[in-house]
Formats: sequence, structure tokens, C-alpha cells
Amino acid sequence: MLLGSAGCESAEMIATALGVAIGSLEILLVATVLRRFWRFRRGFPWLIALALFFLLRGVDRIVVSFAGEPPPEFGLALDVVLLVVLVLLLLTIERVIAGLQFAEDAARYREREYDRALRDYRRLVRHRLANPLTAIVGSARALRELPADAPALREELLDVLEQEAERLQKISLDPTGALGAEEQALRPEPELELGLEGTD
Repeated sequence: MLLGSAGCESAEMIATALGVAIGSLEILLVATVLRRFWRFRRGFPWLIALALFFLLRGVDRIVVSFAGEPPPEFGLALDVVLLVVLVLLLLTIERVIAGLQFAEDAARYREREYDRALRDYRRLVRHRLANPLTAIVGSARALRELPADAPALREELLDVLEQEAERLQKISLDPTGALGAEEQALRPEPELELGLEGTD
């Protein structure tokens, strides 16, 4: 007999502890949601109502865990808050879906814009590197084949090598500097603001 009552008390203690733990977690969830999503309260009033529902439900669980029976007013308050949440959710579901669709469209646009900007950046760098490298390679080959009795031509080729090497150094430090006429079509930076306006 003693063992049966001890087991019953133990089960009640576990149920009480679980009720308090779950109720506390629900209240913690409410605090987290309100802290993180408070700025969206005007656009999504159902979120605030849902947070209130979980707050009352958490308090209800804790009260029931200690008292055994919830006060009847509490159950009524929970039902009213749940009803408000459901009505607000039904009234604003289209806005929620539109907001999610907008966010998805904006994310896709950003991804496409970053990909395009990366391709243009690579083309721009390749274009800017090709000219100095061609001049450097050509000058080096010409110097190899140059006869020893042409010091003026040697100086000219060395000047070209030096100028193109400096140009290459400058390009490597700032590859997106002022665009030349042939580079105007390339846009190496993403244009995010234009795309967001276009997705409305």
C-alpha cells in the first residue's frame, strides 16, 4: 500500500514538474518572439495575439500544476484569445503570403544580381588584365630577339614593360576604378535597390 501511494505521489510530482517546465518554456517562447518580432507587430497583429495566447497558456499550465484545477475564467480567457488569433490569422493570411512571396522574389533577384555582377566583374578584370599582359609579353619577346646594336629600341621596350607593369599593379589594387568606353556595359557591382522596386 505504501509503495502504491509513493508511486502516485511520484507521478504527481513528475506531472507538476513537467507542467511547470512546459509552462515556463511557453512563457520563454513568448518573450523570445516578442523580443525578435516586435517590429512586425503592425503588419502581423495575429503574432501578438498568438504570443498572448501562449503566455496565458503557459501561466495556465503552471497554475494547474500547483492548484490542480484551472480557474474557469482562465479557460474562457484562453478560448477568447485563441479565437482572436484565428480570426486575425484568417484576416491577414493574404498579407502574410504576399509578404513571404515578396521576400522570396527579392531573394531570387538579389541572387541573380550578385551572379550577374560577379560575371561582369570577372569580365572587367580579364579585360583590364589582357591589355597590359599582352604588352608585357610582346615587349619581353621583342627584347629577347632584339639585336645588341639597338639601344634606343631596347629603352623603348623597357619603358613599355615598366609602364604596363605599373598599370597592372594599379589595376590589381583597384580593379573596379573608372570604366573605359569599352567597359561601360559591364556593371561589376550589384544594383539591389532597383531590383527591389521592380518586384512590387
